[in-house]
Amino acid sequence: MSKLDKALNKARHDRESISSSFVLESEKPVQNKLARAYEKASSQQEKRDLLSALRPVAEHTDKDIKFKYHKTRVLPPVEKILEKQRILTHLRKPGFRDSYDYFCTQVLQRTREKGWNSLMVSSAYTGEGKTTTAINLALSIAREMQQTALLVGANFRNPKVCTYFGLDEDRPGLSDYLVNGSSISDLLFSPGMEKVVVLPSGKRTSNEKNFLSSPKMKSLVEELKARYPDRYVIYDCPHVLDMPDTLVFTSYVDAVLLVVEAGRTPGHDVERAVQTLTDRGVNIVGVLLNKAA
Repeated sequence: MSKLDKALNKARHDRESISSSFVLESEKPVQNKLARAYEKASSQQEKRDLLSALRPVAEHTDKDIKFKYHKTRVLPPVEKILEKQRILTHLRKPGFRDSYDYFCTQVLQRTREKGWNSLMVSSAYTGEGKTTTAINLALSIAREMQQTALLVGANFRNPKVCTYFGLDEDRPGLSDYLVNGSSISDLLFSPGMEKVVVLPSGKRTSNEKNFLSSPKMKSLVEELKARYPDRYVIYDCPHVLDMPDTLVFTSYVDAVLLVVEAGRTPGHDVERAVQTLTDRGVNIVGVLLNKAA
């Protein structure tokens, strides 16, 4: 049996048996290998055989794609909280949705060409809209065809991700993985929104200020980045200025999105934040002016 035949048989078998905590059909490793093999195929017959194996995935439309939640818990958010926190699914004004769609398009264009898929959302100071932006960016990315998003609550000092979904903030999460070695798959949850999974910050501990800059955190960022090629990992992080651990974390991710609240943050502090990141060689994917209207 040729290597090609073995690959095709493995693909057929794995369609029936593969399972994970959150799997988009196009994310399966075997399918990705077949796609790469198709690009390198030298004969038309090889390409036809490979295309036949890939077709069940390739022919899906955005509405047809099915997502399997084998282990991930689904925790429905509180509707009134979503509206209060201006979460994308409950934005009533079309103009707001259009703004986020445009914002998402810009981020995707600037990251795809670089191969970046791990993004840190931060700001110069606290309270500028980082968490709302991180959540809405994840939701916007997940609306893209064959694109998924993992939202990570990485602000251990002032966690807000679960709160913005109307859920308990003190639920097990990232801190439990870093301190106790809890399984990441056991900590994830879906907020009932397709193609979005959340890794919450976790329970508060006495040494949380060292979490972001820890070697274990760095290893996790690298693992999450490589696990699914079609997934963006969005980190909701603390502010940049005067936060050494946040600055260390910037070297773990591909790029940083800086959020600035209009009319609140002095221009010279925004410049200082940008300069601080630039001096460290950090890739800045953009600066988002929040609450400008």
